[in-house]
Amino acid sequence: MLDVLPVLLNGALVLGVLVFVHELGHFLVAKWLGVRVISFSIGMGPRIFGFQRGGTDYRVSLLPLGGFVRMAGDNPEEERSHEKGEFLEQPWWGRVLITAAGPLANLAFAVVLYVSLYMIGINIPTSPTRLGGVRAGSVAERAGLKPGDAIVDWEGKSTANTLELSDAIGASLDSKRGSDPLRFHVKRAGTTIELTIPRAEVEPLIDGLQWDTGTTIGRVFIGLPAYDAGIKDGDEVLAIGGKRVTYWNDISKTLTQLPDRDVSILMRRGGQTYTVVAHTNPEGKIGVEPPAPLTVRQSYPPLQAVSLGSRHTLQTIGQIYAGLWSFVSNPVRLRKSIAGPIAIAQVASQQASGGIMELVAFAAFISLALMVMNLLPIPILDGGHIFFALIEGVRKKPLSLKTQYFFQRIGLVLLVGLVIFSLYNDLSRVTQRHLASTDISKRLTAPTPADTAGAAATP
Repeated sequence: MLDVLPVLLNGALVLGVLVFVHELGHFLVAKWLGVRVISFSIGMGPRIFGFQRGGTDYRVSLLPLGGFVRMAGDNPEEERSHEKGEFLEQPWWGRVLITAAGPLANLAFAVVLYVSLYMIGINIPTSPTRLGGVRAGSVAERAGLKPGDAIVDWEGKSTANTLELSDAIGASLDSKRGSDPLRFHVKRAGTTIELTIPRAEVEPLIDGLQWDTGTTIGRVFIGLPAYDAGIKDGDEVLAIGGKRVTYWNDISKTLTQLPDRDVSILMRRGGQTYTVVAHTNPEGKIGVEPPAPLTVRQSYPPLQAVSLGSRHTLQTIGQIYAGLWSFVSNPVRLRKSIAGPIAIAQVASQQASGGIMELVAFAAFISLALMVMNLLPIPILDGGHIFFALIEGVRKKPLSLKTQYFFQRIGLVLLVGLVIFSLYNDLSRVTQRHLASTDISKRLTAPTPADTAGAAATP
């Protein structure tokens, strides 16, 4: 079962900071435009504690499901004094600025986090250059490579890990032109041997290599098929669909050929085997990654970090929008993928276990997800208010209150339904995980005939 306290603390930290940044954006622009702020709340519902300053109630509320900035005159249903300091007395563009400031604050915060990560240094997983296997008939085999070899240098550059090897290969291809063969050395049974390869065959060389990584799982990602099936970190994959796997590349390639279907997976845990069935996603993945025996810290100068951080931000936004589109085009995937605060807290705790850098990167991603979601043109959300204000700017007059109320009620129903459904999904995942883990534990204690047969029948 979950270690609840770290999950709650890490989830509250990430969501609390991001909600604070979002609401701070609204707050600062409202103050700048002279709008009176009545309350600034982290969380929804009843007030737990806080303080009053400058006519504003700064508070923490009971329900950790967002937050709000309450401004004077922001509710058309309430009686207003029509003073300049009221939100609805602002011109349409002023209301757009105040409303858009929250999502844009999340955007700016994500950029700052990503740039900071690149400046401080990001941990890049890598592994030793020892070969576990060489594919028969491949370029690598023709070059003379054999299982057990360790590539120790490439064109005179030391290659202690696969990242250094990749960099050395790239540098040699960029600097050397023509048809001269490239030289590299391998260590085999304590002896260093020089091998050569034609320049034209360097790129397909890597395809024939199997790094000596094994099939032990380093991490199971929360909410994905392996998690639902009860697979744990440290479990070893033995076979997929009856096909033996020896290296991590075997796992990836076998699953890729089995997209969106139930797949039988033979696993080993603590010397005992068990079989699970996991339903792969449309890309043929189950949500696992190998352990990283080595990590390399890579940092960048400020200007390059700004460029990389900004590019990373844009790529992430594109991925989020692509994900939203895939949900719209495939509602079944939407049903399986919606996550709420429980899942976010779980993932935050999982990332925190990998170090502060992983937690910061996760916070940057969630900050961008909050921005994207809030900018959707749905009434109640920031995007809906912006949309109404833009319509007013075009029409030179606001929509009627009756029309606004109608769409806002629809938006409220959608939002409440989404919150309930996300919480239901979160609880369903936790329950499914617990049931699957319990079932595996029982079978490992008293192996069933099916498990024994599966282990024996696998080549």
